[in-house]
Amino acid sequence: MAVIAVIACCDTKYHEILFIKEKIQAAGMQPLILDISTGKEIPIQADIGREQVLAMGGYTWEQVSDMDKSGAISAMTESIGRMIQLLYEDKRIDGALGMGGLQNTVICSAALRQLPIGFPKIICSTIASGFRYFDTVVGDKDIMVLPSIVDFAGMNPISEVVLGNAVGAIAGMVSCGPSRIDTKGECYIAATLMGITNDTVMLAVDELEKKGKRTISFHSTGMGGRVMEDLIRQGTIGAVMDLSLHEMTAEYFGGYGYSKGADNRLCAAAEAGIPALICPGGIDFACLRPDELFEDAKERGYVWHNKDLTHTRLYEHEILEITKTIVSRLNRSAGRTEVVLPLGGLRTLSRPGEIFHKPGTIRKMQEIFEKELKPEIIFKAYDLNFCDPEFAHICAEEMAGLLEAEGAGSGG
Repeated sequence: MAVIAVIACCDTKYHEILFIKEKIQAAGMQPLILDISTGKEIPIQADIGREQVLAMGGYTWEQVSDMDKSGAISAMTESIGRMIQLLYEDKRIDGALGMGGLQNTVICSAALRQLPIGFPKIICSTIASGFRYFDTVVGDKDIMVLPSIVDFAGMNPISEVVLGNAVGAIAGMVSCGPSRIDTKGECYIAATLMGITNDTVMLAVDELEKKGKRTISFHSTGMGGRVMEDLIRQGTIGAVMDLSLHEMTAEYFGGYGYSKGADNRLCAAAEAGIPALICPGGIDFACLRPDELFEDAKERGYVWHNKDLTHTRLYEHEILEITKTIVSRLNRSAGRTEVVLPLGGLRTLSRPGEIFHKPGTIRKMQEIFEKELKPEIIFKAYDLNFCDPEFAHICAEEMAGLLEAEGAGSGG
């Protein structure tokens, strides 16, 4: 029988816990209640009590009960994270559901982030809304977030429907499986893309797929790059065609908008020593909301990507500094690495007469790559624009060549 971990506070959310428990049982599954309460009285008993949870973090209830609220939450957050990880590693749970208000959301989400991508996980939270930045809750994991609509203070017709849906969602995920990523021993190529690089990357991906290679694409606007780097470190990714490095521009400016959070790009592949084809696509602009525009935006020049986002030009020195960071990180590479540079520009709007046309800057980027990349890294420049179909073909051929030289990349 499938087991669903239920992470909640037995001192304040006991009505909701009992309801969830009943619904999980009605779905033909077994609930496993984990208590993360920090209050004095506990009306109901959990399957794994708070004392047992806290012991995973090296704490006792006596210690935590003497702490202030912040300290108690911190101790419980650390402990439940270790407990849920142990339950997963021991294959004692098949899914996890967290629920509660702000305190519970902080604690539950920290635990759910310990679970790998693909494992069913959901949190029903009073603070879930479109007006909040949810990176601190979801992080780089596939946590489903469900707004509770009403507060958790006893059951009512609204909470019954919402929590019933939460149980239905987690039960459905567990039933539909599989919940663990299995590459079946194949080498998967990670490919990065975004709006301005999409067509070229997809053409290259299509060519690789026709050659029998397997690919996984990541949208390189913050979350995508971060997840890709994590999957490389986990061994899920065996090669990378990283043609969209816009997240490095976001990192250069300290993080902004949709692209923040993917710091230290290029490092995972370098450390892992996997074959890597690199192009600095997307580094020559900042993707900014109107309220994020630089003070000198008019001087820089910008275009509207859509009604919510602008593409703002970078100065030459900024592009070259980002290029040097790319070189610095690639020079740590332990595996076969190649850099390709389209001298005709990094996007459609960098063709002659367009706002991002900077041929002099591209030539200086070429000089940096030629002079500063370590000798083991291949560098090739082409008199093409990034968006030319021929450049896509070149990327596919060069990626396939790296894989063949490595003896990897068989599709079956």
